[in-house]
Amino acid sequence: MHTERYPYPLCIQLAAPESLDSPEFLDTLKLLKDSGFYGVEMNLLDFSQAYAVRLKETLERFGLRLTMIASGAFANRNGLSLSSPDQGVRARSVQALGGMLDCAAGFGAGVICGFIKGGPSGDKAVASQQLRASLEELDRLGKTAAAPLYLEATNHYEALLVNTLEEGAALTAGLSHPVYILPDTYHMNIEETSTTAALTKYAGHYHNLHVSDNNRYFPGIGAIDFAGIMRQLKGLGYDGTITIEGRVLKSLSEDTVFSAGYLAGIGAQLGFWE
Repeated sequence: MHTERYPYPLCIQLAAPESLDSPEFLDTLKLLKDSGFYGVEMNLLDFSQAYAVRLKETLERFGLRLTMIASGAFANRNGLSLSSPDQGVRARSVQALGGMLDCAAGFGAGVICGFIKGGPSGDKAVASQQLRASLEELDRLGKTAAAPLYLEATNHYEALLVNTLEEGAALTAGLSHPVYILPDTYHMNIEETSTTAALTKYAGHYHNLHVSDNNRYFPGIGAIDFAGIMRQLKGLGYDGTITIEGRVLKSLSEDTVFSAGYLAGIGAQLGFWE
């Protein structure tokens, strides 16, 4: 993928709007188009064919595409966990995630497995076995062949499992269809001894990177050295996307414009288009 405004094709994660026709949502999409964004990740709650068609049409009007479906909002609302010791909960979670992967396939998108991995408490050995069993079941059903699944490495305050890229690589090894890792700079700042070293060691395991500052605001509003991270990715020959995800400090529009400008400045500074 090539971009001449940002170091890499730039995306942002958005919550699903109450209505795809809401002026606020459409204004956000226009801002993203005008700012040269590549696409969006969305925390969807509706995976029906009718909704998918309308969403795709809406995004295409603004030259955007859905790059990832985030599963967290749906998982939270429905009490889902792929690592639950309750087999009924785990079965429902596998079924739901399979449906999300089917939906994502229609967009050429992936699915993020973050909150749905399970919460921060429990027996880690048991939870690991349950999560692995869930991944193997999705693999057998061919769901991870239909669309890419990404296990997000999230910090230990939020999740018992997959806190580091190393843990994610171990849990996904040996499946017949690859399951990827999703690094997130906010979580990596907590869990990894070196963000750039981890990104280098597991470079073949990810094709998207969540960029969020150490305070969970958008890049450039905290203390993480994003220039160093982008320099490392450039050296690795990374050709994936980067996605802004985080909480809002001023307003979504103001923070988006600021952070996009900050990332564009890094791209120019590092000579990404020379």
